[in-house]
Amino acid sequence: MNLSLARNCYLRTARSDNRIPDDPHALIGLALAELHRALGALSEACAAQLPVPSGPMTRTLSAIYLLQSSLDFDRGGDIAPALFKVYEYCRQATLDAFHPDPDGETARRLAKAAGFVDQIRAAWSQMEQRRASLADAPPAPVAPQLTGPAAATPAAP
Repeated sequence: MNLSLARNCYLRTARSDNRIPDDPHALIGLALAELHRALGALSEACAAQLPVPSGPMTRTLSAIYLLQSSLDFDRGGDIAPALFKVYEYCRQATLDAFHPDPDGETARRLAKAAGFVDQIRAAWSQMEQRRASLADAPPAPVAPQLTGPAAATPAAP
């Protein structure tokens, strides 16, 4: 699935507001932030033995779907499969919230998942800052291109 289809799916499930960015990089940042918040809310609800709140559950699963479907396994090297595994861990922990959790294991797994997502979110934010600084930087000087006979003359040893 490509990022455009994933974005459209996320738009259908997210609240209608102006926070959904058009920039794919910013969209991933938003999905990571939403996932982190929603996992925290689910973890707190499970720890307090409260019913699973539907809003955070929907946001969690939607964000995971967007993040998993936006991974580029062809160009992502070792990172894409590793991120997929982290997102899958988050998904499983989220689905476990539907089951009784008398020993608090699900709450701990959800908190652990939120911690993983927070680390990814921090790294993503650093990449965004680097990307923005590169976009603001003046273009690098370009060496003049020689044409004609000067281009064919080899440099002196």
